[in-house]
Amino acid sequence: MSLTHTACVFLYFLLLGTVWPSHARDLAEGLTEQSPSVALENKNQRYPQWTGIGSLKNALGQTCNAVLLDTLNRQGKAVGPAYVLTAGHCVFYSYGTARVRQAFTAEVTFNYFHDTPEQRATYAVKTAHWSSMAGTDLAVLELDTSLGVLVAGAIMPLKLASQRQTSNREVINVGAPTGFLKKGLRMSACVESTLNSFAEHPGVFPSALRNRCNGLRPGSSGSPMLDRNTNEITSIISKVASAIQKDILNSCQNNSACEAAKFNYSYPANDLYYCFVDGVFRNDTPTCQLKAVDITLDEPWNLKPYVHLQRDDADQVTRPTWNLRFSIQEPFYRFKAVNDVSECARTQGYQVAAASDEAYINQPIGPVLGPHVLCILGVQKAEQPLTEALLRNVFTHSVFLTNPAPAPQLKHRYHIAWETQHNGFSQHYYYSVNASISTTCGDIDDDRYALAMDGIFLDIAELPIALCSYARNNAGQPSAIRTDVITGATVRSQRQAR
Repeated sequence: MSLTHTACVFLYFLLLGTVWPSHARDLAEGLTEQSPSVALENKNQRYPQWTGIGSLKNALGQTCNAVLLDTLNRQGKAVGPAYVLTAGHCVFYSYGTARVRQAFTAEVTFNYFHDTPEQRATYAVKTAHWSSMAGTDLAVLELDTSLGVLVAGAIMPLKLASQRQTSNREVINVGAPTGFLKKGLRMSACVESTLNSFAEHPGVFPSALRNRCNGLRPGSSGSPMLDRNTNEITSIISKVASAIQKDILNSCQNNSACEAAKFNYSYPANDLYYCFVDGVFRNDTPTCQLKAVDITLDEPWNLKPYVHLQRDDADQVTRPTWNLRFSIQEPFYRFKAVNDVSECARTQGYQVAAASDEAYINQPIGPVLGPHVLCILGVQKAEQPLTEALLRNVFTHSVFLTNPAPAPQLKHRYHIAWETQHNGFSQHYYYSVNASISTTCGDIDDDRYALAMDGIFLDIAELPIALCSYARNNAGQPSAIRTDVITGATVRSQRQAR
């Protein structure tokens, strides 16, 4: 072993001992979820454990964050290249797509503290080994230098968390968001939790984790969420709450989609642990088979996060269908529908392989209310066995199934109330228009909808009217929209729901 390499390894473990003494301090330094983020100052080497969290800048000058990965081999030696982890959309933004060994011109600047700009160190990106927006939002980049060189320069790598969390976890975010006067790493603290299989926010996969750490902004993408106790990487930030206009968020009332927009979303990365063999990234081993994925959904902008049971004219309940058309690069695909996204990673339940020409999934959803997840995986051969490693390439799409829309009921003296028995809906929204003018109702974001507190009263002089209504359950999840034409003392449903 060379003296240089020995020095590198010694320095790495010296840093470990410095950061986590036997009486380890709280990494978040007392911050709570309500605390504002704080700018980190490293002039006195207070934060050596985060020198490996850097700013990623591409050839167009766009910035994200990236974190240096601890890929020491089994003997604890830094023998391989330096790899950083970031968000997939920071490399190649295409929903439903994963790429391997992709050329990518960018650079990463470490020691990214605002008070020590002279100590920053910048390294070029050599290649993007894997970049995915198919069921996750992650990318692994190789730098044009070795891990040993970075460790010798006091750039400290961070370990991936060994297990994916199933319950809430105390975490911190360390990254360099845009929009602050002090341009460098900032820290915030919060709780990280799962989505319970349902991606409430458009463009978020159901495997995501969510948090409400303060201070995350556009530019936070790619920054790591870290276990507050161990400093291990739990996930990588993908979407931040402040990307949504605050005036829109403030006007939300009992609206689950708006509530979901108040969270930051990230993706767990612990499975990537299996992709590093003796310090080198490998995507073709029995335990790591990350491959190119290219799924194109027809009209993805029309995908709705909510679907609804419906009641026909004969008062029979009918179920919605997936109605999902897509193209996929492999000659065959397999799929299954589940209630928990973790089931996508298990081999049981996948349908037999179907030819990918004019791929279309239209099975009924339900009848159980709640989240439903569609798992889609491309395969080269119809008889190709599904392995745990292969299933890490699965594409996921989720919806939430609710009851039929509550029907309005005309009471004494033209009082309108809505049925509430056994359907789970507790709040009802409505507006009305002259039926001779229009019988087309707006979607739930139409600002004419108002909350009906104890039902509503109609003026007989206004009849006939078209009554537009929908309801929300206690979690804020909406029913379908109803259109009912009210004439005289009768209630006639012109269009049941949509």
